[in-house]
Amino acid sequence: MKTNIHARKLIAYACLAVLAVAPARALADTATFTAAPVSGCPDCTAKDTTGLVVYADGTLLPNGWDVKTSSSGLYIANRIGGYFKLPGKTFDLTGLKLFATNVFSSTTAPVTYTLYAFHPGNPIADQVQVTINSRVVKDVPLTDTRLLNLDSVFVRFGSEIGYSYFIETRFTPH
Repeated sequence: MKTNIHARKLIAYACLAVLAVAPARALADTATFTAAPVSGCPDCTAKDTTGLVVYADGTLLPNGWDVKTSSSGLYIANRIGGYFKLPGKTFDLTGLKLFATNVFSSTTAPVTYTLYAFHPGNPIADQVQVTINSRVVKDVPLTDTRLLNLDSVFVRFGSEIGYSYFIETRFTPH
């Protein structure tokens, strides 16, 4: 009986020691861009309070805006897409909450985003496609390992997407 109690204590101490020295897993951040300042060519860049930056790729109109932030989130209006980057760090893209319209349909219809995942030191991107129904807010958990340890990710809109709101962009910084 006495040996059994000592063995249990030893196991408990060993478990605590392992937990104490195990590397902590970083918690995911959520960028909403609701209060993000917008700057650039005109208004081509927005920086969330989490540090995540989005750059519009191309412009909708020469005198127009391409990135807008509001209480609804981040709106990219160039109908092409945008680059997401965490300056000075790598990150894992873990999820998106999206809303989009389909230019070919006034009802709920599928729209596709292509995520071009760029990894440090590699100029060739991995591609991951995400399809959601338009006119519906969709929370998309991202578990594809190609979206880990990113330098940046370019989210390209399918030609059927009229406009797109990024309500949440979830990521884990490194």
